Amino acid sequence: MKKYFFIINANNTKAIHTFDQLKKAMDEEKISYRTFYTEFSGHATEIAKKITYINKEDIKAVIAVGGDGTIHEVLNGMRENPSKPLGFISGGSGNDIVRVLTKDVKGLKKQLLYLKRNRIVRTDSGNIELVGRSNKIQSFISAVGIGLDGEVAKFTNEATYKKYFHRLKLGSLAYVITLFKVLKFYVPDSMNVRIDGQEHAFNNVWLVAVGNMPYYGGGMKICPSAKFKDGILDVCVVHDLSLFKLLLLFVSVFWGGHVNVQGVSQFKGKEIEVTTRRSVAIHADGEYRGTTPVRINVQPESVSVKI
Repeated sequence: MKKYFFIINANNTKAIHTFDQLKKAMDEEKISYRTFYTEFSGHATEIAKKITYINKEDIKAVIAVGGDGTIHEVLNGMRENPSKPLGFISGGSGNDIVRVLTKDVKGLKKQLLYLKRNRIVRTDSGNIELVGRSNKIQSFISAVGIGLDGEVAKFTNEATYKKYFHRLKLGSLAYVITLFKVLKFYVPDSMNVRIDGQEHAFNNVWLVAVGNMPYYGGGMKICPSAKFKDGILDVCVVHDLSLFKLLLLFVSVFWGGHVNVQGVSQFKGKEIEVTTRRSVAIHADGEYRGTTPVRINVQPESVSVKI
């Protein structure tokens, strides 16, 4: 009998509480499942890899219970078995992937309906490669951030206060606090962005965002026109802005109003390469993944997602 394989972020009290409630309901409904709890960063990738290798014929879906970071890890663990469905139950701070793909699955009743229905779509994903330093390719499903937001993701994931905000269901505030901390030392710099072979040079760049979906950072609509099934990645470059104007921009990004501001340049493409004068941080789906230079490309309809 096929069953669900749940991977729960054990470092997230919201995820644990959410699954504990769902577990009782699944037992009552006699839904077949197995559970795995993460023990360290990157563990969800290892678990997903083992599940898809050992239990190939028994998988109904692999369900990530947590936020975007948990989904990111599970996605990368399933890279070699893309036909197996990836599902998610919201339980993190960002929840940007869930916001796009399964935004109606809130509350125990809807979560049970989500498990019972058999609705699968093929979505695009992206690959990132740290140029010249690693042969390892990472996948992402939501967005990549290079520069300021990469630093914010790095420091937020290391911050002790992130756990406390999780418990209060205010996870997005952790990113806001870290943003103001990082702004004290972050200095914008020049970057070269190559999109499908065409070079674009920018000075005083705060960040480059590459989106397969519109959102990142807990609801920031950084690439408003990004679609997860169009075979294209959206690119947003924020440059030549004073700190004051950047903070005003930060407010408008939650509804996508930043795209009309001078100093925000937008592009679309399938292959993107970003090089910088000095190394800057990179995040993928909110998880710190290293520093520039980086090569990014789209993988059309490469992921099976339970919606």
